[in-house]
Amino acid sequence: MTEQVFRLIPATQNYPWGKKGSSSLVAQLADGSGIPDFKVDESNYYAEMWMGTHPNAPTRVHGTKQLLSEHLAAHPELIGESVIKRFGLENGQIPFLFKVLSFDKALPVQIHPDKHTAEHVHSENSRACVDSNHKKEMTLALSNFSALCGFLPTSRVSEFLAFVPEFASLFPADIIAHFTSVACSPDESGRKAALKDLLSCYAQIDKAEAAAQLKRLVERYQADKESDEEKDIKPLVLQLHDMYPDGSDVFCAFILNHFNLKPGHAFSVTTGEPHAYITGDIIECMATSDNTITLASSPPSHLDFLSNVAYNPTPGKTLIQPTMFTRGSTSTAGSLLYNPPINELAVMQVIVAKGGVESHRELRGPSIAVVVEGEGTVVWAEGAKRLGLGKGQVVFIATGTEVKYSAFETAFKLYRAFVEVA
Repeated sequence: MTEQVFRLIPATQNYPWGKKGSSSLVAQLADGSGIPDFKVDESNYYAEMWMGTHPNAPTRVHGTKQLLSEHLAAHPELIGESVIKRFGLENGQIPFLFKVLSFDKALPVQIHPDKHTAEHVHSENSRACVDSNHKKEMTLALSNFSALCGFLPTSRVSEFLAFVPEFASLFPADIIAHFTSVACSPDESGRKAALKDLLSCYAQIDKAEAAAQLKRLVERYQADKESDEEKDIKPLVLQLHDMYPDGSDVFCAFILNHFNLKPGHAFSVTTGEPHAYITGDIIECMATSDNTITLASSPPSHLDFLSNVAYNPTPGKTLIQPTMFTRGSTSTAGSLLYNPPINELAVMQVIVAKGGVESHRELRGPSIAVVVEGEGTVVWAEGAKRLGLGKGQVVFIATGTEVKYSAFETAFKLYRAFVEVA
């Protein structure tokens, strides 16, 4: 009989927006994870650590080095029949992909396609859509975290068109006139149509002209010549310009909502919702997919940003409110549950005080946990089996397995992603 709890070897992804060397939380965790021959390269960028069965960066079983998907295909009882049937899983796949991200440079503005689109495009062009799944996701801040997500209300975009001449210069006069005329209208469909027209123009702007206008804008801001309507947005524009001096995406600051989140804050991103993470360390969990459409690459032939984006302006983002998974849990002790409106996943923050114990009931689905601070043990099989864990180490926990976490000399902190089927 195979073990119900066992260590995993995650995979890392190196992108230029990741944090450099040992300043990256991803590098710190990877250094303790057991990745063969891993050594932090202080000149390299460590952006993401993946834990799951997606083939683009698959997890392996520690010890045997076998792909996790192969191991689970041979032992489907670890996933559970109800989960396999509910999500139509095959070949040892699990329905969620768990990540840690660490970045100090903005990611590209992007969206993720819905399942119908992903299935259709993947069947025709597997390069345009690397898999056939949607990619709804949740993000949980581990540090101070900054992001763009979702369209600003059209009334606010209209104000920027009026008070930011460098931004307005990117659009034809008739597009601005129409947008301004409907920006405050009660006609929701009219506002969305105007936003679509504006974004269509934005996606096709001349990059050299955008760079020139950005230079003028930054020079004006650096000279403190902004209007009152621009004072709140000025720091973000200058920050994005420092990251991308010639980047036309900087002007997205005048189109998308900006959020500054604290550790423990979380939100979900649905399909078609534009977003760009700017700085911070986060937990990210999503339906198992790597389908991403960036605004910068629009419009390619098979899968373009403009036809898949959801034109839904909102005044802000609703945060996921954590609930107690175990009685008496708080943001500094116990187990808090972050349960987004995504069927494939949920995430728990687990903090065990020095010398303490935290017990988790059986879950009706598989889970993966990663240790981000401290050392401790996970115990299962009614105390008959245990596994020591430290920072960066990752474990798989089979469906229907009751576990207990114990801390050693310091607090023991981990995050556990899971799926549960009633």
